[in-house]
Order: sequence, then C-alpha cells, then structure tokens
Amino acid sequence: MHANQTLERTEGYFTAEWHGSRSPWIRSPAPFITISRESCSGGSRLAQLIAGKFNSRRSPQGEWSLFGGNIINQMLLANHLPEDLARFLPEDRVPEVNATIGEIVGLHPSLWVLVQKANETMRRLASGGHVILVGRGANFATANIPAGIHVRLVAPPAYRARYYAQRFGVSESDALLHNAKCDAARRRYVSAHFNAAIENPAAYDLVINTAQVPLEEAVEMVASHVHAQTKAVA
Repeated sequence: MHANQTLERTEGYFTAEWHGSRSPWIRSPAPFITISRESCSGGSRLAQLIAGKFNSRRSPQGEWSLFGGNIINQMLLANHLPEDLARFLPEDRVPEVNATIGEIVGLHPSLWVLVQKANETMRRLASGGHVILVGRGANFATANIPAGIHVRLVAPPAYRARYYAQRFGVSESDALLHNAKCDAARRRYVSAHFNAAIENPAAYDLVINTAQVPLEEAVEMVASHVHAQTKAVA
C-alpha cells in the first residue's frame, strides 16, 4: 500500500483514499455465500456452522449475517409492506386462486412484484458481502454478483427421510412424502421465477452429499473456497 494511502470499508467494498495528487478507487468485492438444499440435507445447520466459524475470528471486516426464511421479512420491511404478506410467499408459487383474489381486492402487490422485490433484497445483501443466503434461488438471483460462493447440498432420499422421521416422530414413508413435496415445491419456485433447474450442478461452485460428508467437514470446504475466492479477487 502507498504510504499516503488508507483503506476504508464501505458497503462490502474497500475504498482507497489517497492523500496525494492521485485519487483512484480500489474496489474489492466482499465474499458472500448462497446455500441451496434438498429437504433435510442440512442447509440451515450448515449455514449456522459457517456463520459461527467466520464470526469466531472477530474479523475487522465485520460479522457474517445469516438470511433464510427471514429474507421475506427483510424485503417487506425495506419496502414498507405489511408483515402478514409473508404468508403469500412460501418457497413455492402461491395457488393462483389465492393470488388472484388478493390482487383483485388490493390486499397486496402482484406476487410477481413481491418475488422480484425479494430477489432485489438478496442482491442488495449479497453486494454488501459477508452474508449467507439460504434457499429461494439465491444463487440464481445473485449469479452476476462477484465473489459469491454457491453451494448445493444433496443426500439420498432414504437418508433424509430417516432424519426427518427421527426428528419429528413420523414414519419414514411419511417423511419421504414430506421431503418429496418440499423438493418439488423448490423446483417449481426456481423454474417459475428464474427459468432454471435447481438441480443443475453447473449452477453451483460446490455440490456436497451430506450423507457422505459430515457438516463439520463441509464447513471447512466452504471456508477454504471462500478464502481462495477472496484472494483471487483481492
């Protein structure tokens, strides 16, 4: 660094302030992570473990924040919309009859507009860096933003069903049905709003089978990739 240069971090970027005759900008994109997951493959837990690992370092760049289901609440708050609209935005399309009735009587903006606002919120958060975005096609919404690490978690249906059955005290056949419905809903959401296939491995930097790779090991894989990506764009 030049002797007369100082660095200040603003909105996920480092800006260079020169005290001499030159005043160029140095923009270094801050990393962010998106996590796509099959139902009960460990996406939420992985996000928590990654955030815990990064935040334990007490980085001067600030803490990492985690956004999953609360991304809709962030969008509604930012756009001064009522919180109860969150029920219209599961990670799937709202049944057309409910959407149509709501729009006719003016209860909420069109569902398409709400989804686009959610995507804009994810892009804004990703651009600031140091966030982990879980679900909602976050990797597709932020695909053109640099320094993103896009992760997909998968596992065999029987493995995921055993986890759900043990956690919620249901039969494995019911657990299989639950997971299949969730996976189908997420496929429809991504197909409808991004015209993309959620299962396409080329849409991710890392695809991890959590039946074979423990979550603690997956954390190290993601952290190593974030470190490499940070060095590459610095």
